[in-house]
Amino acid sequence: MAKARELKQAGAFAVLDAGGNLLCLSRMGEAPMSAAWAARAKAYLSATQRMPSARLATLWQQNPNLFTAARGMARDEILPEPGALPIVRDGLVVGAVAAAGIGPWTEIPGLDGALLMADGGPANAEDLIIAHALQIPYESQHPEVTRAVGTRVEEGVDALPHSLDTARRYADAVIEAGAERGQHHFAVVVLDETGQLMQADRLDGGTMMSPDVAEAKASTALNFLSPSRGTVRLTPQVQAGLRSFVRTRLHFVGGGVPIIREGYVVGAIGISHGGGTDSEHQIACLGIANVEGALPEFDAPETDSHSARLLRD
Repeated sequence: MAKARELKQAGAFAVLDAGGNLLCLSRMGEAPMSAAWAARAKAYLSATQRMPSARLATLWQQNPNLFTAARGMARDEILPEPGALPIVRDGLVVGAVAAAGIGPWTEIPGLDGALLMADGGPANAEDLIIAHALQIPYESQHPEVTRAVGTRVEEGVDALPHSLDTARRYADAVIEAGAERGQHHFAVVVLDETGQLMQADRLDGGTMMSPDVAEAKASTALNFLSPSRGTVRLTPQVQAGLRSFVRTRLHFVGGGVPIIREGYVVGAIGISHGGGTDSEHQIACLGIANVEGALPEFDAPETDSHSARLLRD
């Protein structure tokens, strides 16, 4: 992200392990919402296929049947586009990193041209960022690009979760609160007020599914404008109905907590594998308190619902 900011770009960046499981994802506020999905899909491809995503893009462009077969077998979304490289340690691929939402720009208005150079020659923004992240020599994944003019992006920064620095503050505060309670192996996700993913972190030892579960809990809190623990009272019929037509993932258990400012929900936090749903709710609240200086106040969760009463009657 430091390199992206230096180049006046905004994107999303994903780090996955060798099995294609999410470890960390950050989306800058000015990046498209789809950048988070694209970065994860490119990194998944690079991690599981043990090669740069650009190489696979070329291979599958030449043989579309191979892409069709790979997409059918993959257990996650794949995106065969440049922008992802394997992370190699002692000759072994241990994961992958990807950027999305940033083009192969060789020129950016108002930016010193020297910043888009490598080894004395022209370079493009996306590949410079990936090379910087991995601390490896620059190599273009876009050999066909000789000149591309991009858009200069000025990152907005404020105290709300739609600013990446703020979202990371919440995530870090939750991780700290969890450690204080003896929880060291969970995942935390921070969404902004529109449900866009801003930050996701899976700690060492966290389950592979935990980032996705945490995101679903945060989305549930955001949709209900209240902690997700309150949705436990919904009948199975209502839960099934909501899952069938609500476009975002929902999970009707505790562990999702909205971030509220001056009476308005401005984001949400979700936690998974944090010692049980009560513990996760408390850790999320403590994380919010670490940022805002006071614990959020919520009503006690209801244990009954209108639909349940109708069914009984």
